[in-house]
Amino acid sequence: MVGAAMTAAYFKTIMREIWSSKARFASILLIIFLGVAFYTGIRATCPDMSQEANDYYAKQKLATNSVQSTMGLTKADTRVLNQHRSQLTYQATRYADVNQLNNSQVVRVMVLPTTQRLNRLRIVKGRLPRHANEIVLDAQAQRLQPNLKVGSTYRISSTAKRNAQFTRRTFKVVGFVNSPTYVENTNRGVTNIGKGTLDYLVYVRPQVIKSSVITRIDVQFKNLRGVTPYTAKYRRLNRENTAQLKRWLKPQARKRQQALQAQAQAKLKPLQQAIQQLASQVPAGTAQLVKLQSQLKRAQAQVAAITMPTYLYTDRTDNPGYTEYHKNTQRVVALSTVFPLFFIAIAALICLTTMTRMVEELRLQMGTLKALGYTNTAVGSEFMIYGGLAALIGTALGVLFGVNFFPRFIAQAYGSMYNLPAINVQYIWMDIGIALAIALLCTLGTALVVLRVDLNSLPAQLLQPRAPKAGKTLLLERWQWLWHRLSFNHKITLRNLFRYKQRLLMTVLGIAGCMAMMITGFGLKDSIGDISVKQFNELWHYDAVVTRSGNETDQQRQALGRGQLYQASLKLQAKQVTVKQSGVAEQTATLGIPAPHQSLSKFVVLRHRQSHQAIHIGNRGAVIDEKLAKLYGVQAGDDLTIKLAGQTTKRIHISAVAENYVNHFIYMSPTYYRRVFKQAPVYNTNYVRFKQATKKQENAYADRLLKQAGVQNVTLMSTEKATNFKMLDSMNLVVLIFVISAGALALVVLYNLTNINVSERIRELSTIKVLGFYDGEVTMYIFRENLILTVLGIIAGCFLGNWLHAYILQTAETNALMFSPTIHPLSYVYAALLTLAFSLLVMGMMHRKLKRVNMLDALKSVD
Repeated sequence: MVGAAMTAAYFKTIMREIWSSKARFASILLIIFLGVAFYTGIRATCPDMSQEANDYYAKQKLATNSVQSTMGLTKADTRVLNQHRSQLTYQATRYADVNQLNNSQVVRVMVLPTTQRLNRLRIVKGRLPRHANEIVLDAQAQRLQPNLKVGSTYRISSTAKRNAQFTRRTFKVVGFVNSPTYVENTNRGVTNIGKGTLDYLVYVRPQVIKSSVITRIDVQFKNLRGVTPYTAKYRRLNRENTAQLKRWLKPQARKRQQALQAQAQAKLKPLQQAIQQLASQVPAGTAQLVKLQSQLKRAQAQVAAITMPTYLYTDRTDNPGYTEYHKNTQRVVALSTVFPLFFIAIAALICLTTMTRMVEELRLQMGTLKALGYTNTAVGSEFMIYGGLAALIGTALGVLFGVNFFPRFIAQAYGSMYNLPAINVQYIWMDIGIALAIALLCTLGTALVVLRVDLNSLPAQLLQPRAPKAGKTLLLERWQWLWHRLSFNHKITLRNLFRYKQRLLMTVLGIAGCMAMMITGFGLKDSIGDISVKQFNELWHYDAVVTRSGNETDQQRQALGRGQLYQASLKLQAKQVTVKQSGVAEQTATLGIPAPHQSLSKFVVLRHRQSHQAIHIGNRGAVIDEKLAKLYGVQAGDDLTIKLAGQTTKRIHISAVAENYVNHFIYMSPTYYRRVFKQAPVYNTNYVRFKQATKKQENAYADRLLKQAGVQNVTLMSTEKATNFKMLDSMNLVVLIFVISAGALALVVLYNLTNINVSERIRELSTIKVLGFYDGEVTMYIFRENLILTVLGIIAGCFLGNWLHAYILQTAETNALMFSPTIHPLSYVYAALLTLAFSLLVMGMMHRKLKRVNMLDALKSVD
């Protein structure tokens, strides 16, 4: 008996078998490579992105908490925190928000501390300012104003009142920076001036801002250092820290009130002295004395009316960019679960088919080896080595490619939305181990499944050719009218299809999976592209948003309608409100109250997304956007809690949910607004519609309006469109990788299955060649079957792709963005044509192989 150990000759036989079937070996290796690359690469993306953010937060010392007050903060507040320096680090910040009248942008001018203990700026270009005449800008400023460069002159140009807050207003730009507080590229928070949202930040030396009142105190608790953000432990410690911070500063509200009352009372002493002096000189009822006493009484009433300030406490979770980044990494986790499953499932199917064919081809060799005394282990080792080598090499190459490509690729796609540094890839050994186990299961596992019968067979049985699969009467043959009208070739094609049901199933499933991925890729492109078309062309029918400091004046109304560019306008109140609920990141929405509300439809289309039925604003509720409704799990008939700056939270009734794709809005009638907020709306905004205009004409119109007193901001929708969707261009990279990966998979699947089909039927094909069939007719003999299977796979892939596309949209959407769920019919056509093209390419390769078939050798083979 020959033992289980392989001889050198037997090992050479195995190597020879691998070399003689290079195409089959390469196809198994390639499909394992694709599956492993997708699995390990996408699975590594979330840890890589999270680690990138964690390292960045730690290096830049991002604050864990912040404190603000409705009346400002003082050194007394910092002295309280100074008593707890063993538990925390703090940094006092001063800033002033200004509305730049020369470019309609709202800017926050922040004092750059001499020593940056927290929220350290990351220098993108240049350096930090050293003198009062120097300034650094948020990198977002250069994206909004490309003409700004290091060395440029920057000027603060706002209203006289706001200009007076600064000791100087002209600076030299010495650098561009990113702040860890604002990891998003576009969102810089809200403000109570201008349009209500900040465009970018600038940083100046301390002596530039006159006010000594502290605007905000940033805090970092030391017990959170080294704790991974976003984890349960971090959230628990953060809750405890916030509660402690509130306890420490709680007495300060009363002290601040008393200090403000004392200051105000001190200012009344000259008036009190004047009254005392006058009272000693004139009778009690003198008109002058009565007047002064009345003034003192009103002033004392004002002093008594000074209320306790409200201290506002926020932490990192209140930062939309910080929270949204984590949600995006979790979306990647969701994607890393579904996509590799497609590849792994298809890889398992292809490996099963391939190994089945390999066992059939080597049946005679297995019988010979068993007859010579080789054990089952030795006989089966050939297949184990064959499949194991393909799995090991494919896994190694897949890990190297996937881990180094996909995380960087996906991070680059998200890089258009965040200003984090480049990621460092890391190898997740658990995922690599799982990928290797799956690869070995696909190859060795399927080999064992196929071998289980043959290894238990006697050598005499293996030395005999297996009986051909019996043909059966097709159900279609019972339809005599159709069957008799089919040609001989078509009848043979249909019989062969249903004769080899395993191959039929494998091919259809494989092509369906590839087709589904291509549809998803093209569908994502449709969904992203439709945002711009639907939002700016179908839903919004205005070209500019004009923001004022109050109600519209006659001069403003005349300036608004002056010129040939103007067509129409709508007056409304537009203010920023916040919506917050446990488990959902705080959202900012625009609260719009049009006057009259019946005219809103000429400027903003409110409609149901699916039916396109028009929605009208009523006096019993508000209309909110669909994405906001999804985030908070509400629908028409429910209530939603919102908060307007400077007011307490209010509950509003939702009367309808309208189609919308960018940002959030809430529309209500003036009557319902008065009912909810107990005050009349201030119509501080105009939506303006232009006639046909060039960019230059629009800019000239905006510049002219900004010179009007009370006009704070003019936002051109053409600029808004370009800014908002510039970041979505990177998503085309994601679409491209979908199509390329799916195409590569489709090519491998079709080639492998067609190659197996040809190998299985080589004697049959040689026979028909001997009978006089031309090369093209022989190829069509196979191609007809492949074409039918490809069409069936395409049909199944359309349904599967539709489901996969919906799943991707659900997981990939950001909180402020809703993708269009519609896939264009052309996308199905493109995916189908690509799949057919791959099928034609494979048949072209097979045609060359069939032309070179040695008919004599094929007909002499036992198989």
